[in-house]
Amino acid sequence: MVAVLVGWVYESTSSVAQVATLMAIRLVPPIVGGGLAAALVDRLPRRRVLLWSEAASAATVAGALGGVLVGSRPLVFAFVGLCGLVAMVSNVAGNALIPMVVEQEELPAANGIHAVGQEAAMALGAVAGGVTLALGGAAAGLLANLASYGLALVLFARVRPVGDSADARRATARGGFASGLRYVCASRTLIVVVGSFALGTLATGLVNATLPKFTNGLGLGASGYGFAIAALACGMMAGEALTGAAADHVDARWLAPGLGAMGGLFLAFAWAGSPMAALALLAVFGIANGFTEIVMTTAIHQQADASYHGRVFGVGSTIWRTTMLGAVVLAPAVDAVASPAQAITIAAGFLFAGALAVHATLRRKAPKAAPAPA
Repeated sequence: MVAVLVGWVYESTSSVAQVATLMAIRLVPPIVGGGLAAALVDRLPRRRVLLWSEAASAATVAGALGGVLVGSRPLVFAFVGLCGLVAMVSNVAGNALIPMVVEQEELPAANGIHAVGQEAAMALGAVAGGVTLALGGAAAGLLANLASYGLALVLFARVRPVGDSADARRATARGGFASGLRYVCASRTLIVVVGSFALGTLATGLVNATLPKFTNGLGLGASGYGFAIAALACGMMAGEALTGAAADHVDARWLAPGLGAMGGLFLAFAWAGSPMAALALLAVFGIANGFTEIVMTTAIHQQADASYHGRVFGVGSTIWRTTMLGAVVLAPAVDAVASPAQAITIAAGFLFAGALAVHATLRRKAPKAAPAPA
């Protein structure tokens, strides 16, 4: 959807500002969506929330298609914002469902498969969007997107989670974002997991905003950003797959070496000097990033009571999206006083800070799960 609509907006307006507006509208509503997910996912059967939110997402795509057909950018922008809102509910519901369909010892592998699937789908979606936009226009691309939602609904309807009953969680399901935030703050492990990953998203957001200028300075030209994102995505898929295949358990303390490795690789990437060396380092960074994401997701599954998974992921998603967008907003100010290499070095500092926080705080192995409040 994003690939199709970015092309449609730029083709019809030739305006970078209009494209930036579309991207902002797509990225900001999920911050609110995280709070909405925290209020819904633990209160209702998670499979039902997943199905409803996917159907709502499909409806917003249909609305955007209507906007394209009548040539109304405001209508398209409105439905794109709504899609970002409900898609976050779907994302949180999917994460909270995983422990209900696999055994505890299978969580690292399941989270690895889930993450690789998401990365691959995003890459395939971008390619499919470009192809359908070129061959049939924006309307054809959005119709293909609607078909993918239809397939997703058929597949999700076949999921049979264990213990996915609102009655089983009714005693602890009251409350939304505030309840989830209190629960996170009551657990040292969850504070560190959510907080350290927020430093990671702050760092990656700053680097993402700096990448076009940095890769252009390396001599990669206008295509450099695409090459860099491709290297990062390949590395992340490898890291997620390897972690899921190799780890039969996960310890939240593993976030320290993961974030530390990410910081060291960003530092090397910033001062690589050579385009090929920089891309190779970014791919290796992706492996470390993929490892860290699987550790974070599995640590939340293990350290949060099952009745709070939706709220913890909702709180985390809101915080992580906010820090990433904050970094994007901060990027122009950093660019005004620092070179791209220096900006990436600053991002590495955030990652080192996260690694040190995990190492200093989680010296002992955490208990299996924080108890639900009485």
